[in-house]
Amino acid sequence: MAPASEAARTNSLLALTGAFLPSFLGLAATRVWLQVNLFASYTQSDDGLFTIVNNLAYGLVMVIGAAIALHKPFSKSGRTAVAWLGFAVMTFSTVLILAGKETGAVEILAVASVCAGIGGALGGGMWTAAYVRLGLRQAVLYGFLSLALGSLGGLALSFVPEALSYTVSMFMPAIALLCYQRAMKVDVGAQATPEPVYDKEPRTTMLFIFGGLAVFGLALGISRGFPAGEPVPMDAFQRIVHQMGVVIISLFIIWWFIVKRKRLSFSFLWRIEIMLVAVGMLILSVFPGHFTGLAIATVNIADTLMLGVLWVTLQDVARHTTTDVYAVYGFAWAARVLSRDAGRVLIMVLGAVGASSYAVTAVIGIVVFALAASMALLLSDGILRVRPLFTEDEARVRRTPATTASPGNTPAALPETQDAQNAHVWFRDAFDLSERETEVALLIAQGRSKAYIADALCLSENTVRTHAKNVYAKLDVHSKQELIDLLQEHAQK
Repeated sequence: MAPASEAARTNSLLALTGAFLPSFLGLAATRVWLQVNLFASYTQSDDGLFTIVNNLAYGLVMVIGAAIALHKPFSKSGRTAVAWLGFAVMTFSTVLILAGKETGAVEILAVASVCAGIGGALGGGMWTAAYVRLGLRQAVLYGFLSLALGSLGGLALSFVPEALSYTVSMFMPAIALLCYQRAMKVDVGAQATPEPVYDKEPRTTMLFIFGGLAVFGLALGISRGFPAGEPVPMDAFQRIVHQMGVVIISLFIIWWFIVKRKRLSFSFLWRIEIMLVAVGMLILSVFPGHFTGLAIATVNIADTLMLGVLWVTLQDVARHTTTDVYAVYGFAWAARVLSRDAGRVLIMVLGAVGASSYAVTAVIGIVVFALAASMALLLSDGILRVRPLFTEDEARVRRTPATTASPGNTPAALPETQDAQNAHVWFRDAFDLSERETEVALLIAQGRSKAYIADALCLSENTVRTHAKNVYAKLDVHSKQELIDLLQEHAQK
């Protein structure tokens, strides 16, 4: 490789990281908390009934939050409330877990389990608002680095006394909240304005995606407790295989996409997932009882790695639709979590009733079918018809509309101490608007009609109306005049 090319790649990587890398890696703190509190630090395949209950609560909260966001997008204050509530519930649930384990009180552990699921959903969900602001390469870099760092932290805590691991994890929500607040304030750099192309995607596409996630999640859930339904203990070697496997694959993806600058393929990422589960199930069925821990470690690599794959995939989708980011992530994540829970319950029930060899064979058949079905549904880079996933947006110069107001409307005065671009940046960052929402908001404040805005920004009027609805919700205003007054109030400061 020519030195000039290597230098260019180094400069590109430095440009991606900038001065705000640590804040976005705060997602790793959330990941460490999840490993300790929802999955017993992966000292076994999961935490049995405790994990089932908190994952059920986790998935249901995701569905409820997504439905709310679909009806009315979260405002900036709403997203802040989600972050603080996530911090509070996560911390409180860890206290409850420690108290329940110390006293052996089943009632306390039951409440702790539900609280942990709710806290996990809120604590992970809050980060979607930060990552949707990033470009594709930034999201891949920070997302998979956070996953790798979280795996290293979880691995370290799996070797310390249980009480100490829970005590350490109690500080993770505070670290995550501080990093999130910093991430929401930092300038992430100029990004090309993405078109909301997925608004035109056929609804059947969503059925294929959710169906693929559901059947794959079912296979993961069954694998966790195979064959007797109880959590499978994982020794030191198996824990290292699991967590270091995630670290190695995550770093490989970063090297491939960021350093080598190769195209990131959705089908390639999905093949890694399916192959890992298939290998794990092959070991379980061919060597029953001999290498169960190693097989579960392999399946857990797929389960953990799927966090990164799904995270960057949904980030890419959310940036190219007017649907609120909480709705995009919430429904997809719920499909994964609840289907995995269903598979875990199935294998637990079969284990409780003393399943016969025929039933065990049937379960293997279900897993094989689920893997085949997920391959058929998701192993394609063209699953989204209007735009392939992970297609980088081309930088372009925006059309700058005239600043003269339409007759009968009062334009908002821009801050005199800033030029138009600085006003644009202030409006976007102050109210957590997307680039398109910012453009629409400023034009509305200038008194422009929706027809004019649609023509100026090359959008449909329906898309402009959706952006306007999102803007009003995030700014907590209810009319054009309130929007104008808000901007003028800032100009007078």
